[in-house]
Amino acid sequence: MIASTYNSFYRLSDGNYVVVNSLSGAVDTIEPDVKAVLDDLTAGRQPDSNPGLDELLVHFINRGYVFASREQEWETLTTLRDQMSEKLQASSLGVVFNVCTTYMCNLRCPYCFQGHDIHKVNHSLTGDEINRMFYAIDRILEMENARGRFHNAQHTMLLYGGEPLLPTAKKTVHEVVRRGIEDYGFRSYSITNGTFLHEYLDFFEPYKGMWDFFQISIDGPKHIHDKRRITAGGQGTFDRIVNNIDLALGRGFKIALRTNVNKDNVAYLEELAEFIESRGWHEHELFAWQISPVYDHYAENLPSHMPEHHLLIALQEQFGDMHRFMDKFNVTLGTDLRMRTSRIRQAIYSRGWSTNPCDTCSAAAPAAVPIFKQCSARDHRYYTFGSEGLIYACPETVGREELAVGAFYPDYYIDADKHSMWNQDFTASGQCSACSISMFCGGGCAYSNLMRNGAINKPYCNFSHQSISTYIKLNEDRFLSAAVT
Repeated sequence: MIASTYNSFYRLSDGNYVVVNSLSGAVDTIEPDVKAVLDDLTAGRQPDSNPGLDELLVHFINRGYVFASREQEWETLTTLRDQMSEKLQASSLGVVFNVCTTYMCNLRCPYCFQGHDIHKVNHSLTGDEINRMFYAIDRILEMENARGRFHNAQHTMLLYGGEPLLPTAKKTVHEVVRRGIEDYGFRSYSITNGTFLHEYLDFFEPYKGMWDFFQISIDGPKHIHDKRRITAGGQGTFDRIVNNIDLALGRGFKIALRTNVNKDNVAYLEELAEFIESRGWHEHELFAWQISPVYDHYAENLPSHMPEHHLLIALQEQFGDMHRFMDKFNVTLGTDLRMRTSRIRQAIYSRGWSTNPCDTCSAAAPAAVPIFKQCSARDHRYYTFGSEGLIYACPETVGREELAVGAFYPDYYIDADKHSMWNQDFTASGQCSACSISMFCGGGCAYSNLMRNGAINKPYCNFSHQSISTYIKLNEDRFLSAAVT
């Protein structure tokens, strides 16, 4: 008999422990002498049999804290992984085709993961390039169907950039959206800075039924946002964006507001919430708000970078009851934080995080199940078309030509070796397979792993342990009042 590899322990202020298992999702409060039994099994010491202990061990087995052998645990894990994969492939969740209408951008946000050289490339997709892109989409869908994937699935098209909705890209946007929705039936949405949204709303009006949302960033109240989300000439953008959000909501379009948080603006979330409340956005059924740390993929020490668990602390400090605030404003956390804490929240609140539709990481929606792949790129569920004619597996790699997995212009091809590299779950990593919280994070961001450690199966853990322990500490009162084993 062995203790599960995927048990984690967190000490409470009263001396008891929270035990969490990332495979089964079990969360319990236990006394020190009960923890000692699991510690003995972890150390390879078999306890002497007695009726009370035998009953406890049966309970541990049912909760997933104990297995007959390491082989049984691994078989349980891989069987569950394969079953979940089969269900996902048979579901209606399809491919996300990310279309970079242009790499140009009118903003110069200091933390942009793309850098700004790419934003100076004065080119939008031409008619010929769009034709070749849809030819590539046809070939990709044929390839995926031949693999037994995505039959009868609903596919999605994301307008991406750069800034996809620049005035200079109107002809491109009109053609891409018209064909994507009318000819292919793609549901669609856009990640846009929102500064030119007013120029596009009339065009999008006939497609509203197939348009999921616009993701638009506001990084704080006006005096903070206008230092961060600035134009190439240094001007602020707060008022333009706020007006365009009002216009879009008023015309029945969903808005996924995003706030990108680092040390420079985290202290102003409460002030931003007051502004949102003053506009009445939080009461609008078409509004959702995502608060996410700025991610540092490259280990280049982004200025003012903030570990993600510090966001949890800041939310609790500013709003007192973090969960009440998040429910009031329909807030979700960044994808990594939600995945790592969702099953614990499910255990203590009997519900996971908000499942509002304004979520840009479609294959990684947190649920009370183990996570084997952190994102859609790890499942060949993203195909990103760069405006230079290349195809990428991950949208955040656009413009890094060495990471392209194929091309659509002038000719279509997929490099099988480069493409297959992305299709890995966490079991491809010995480090992740032996990690107690691996099924709370799914092996981490593939792009970060690649950039920081040179391989997708060499994880950058991004403070995942600290995020879980911090979330438990912030909710300690729930565990202190819970039944104790």
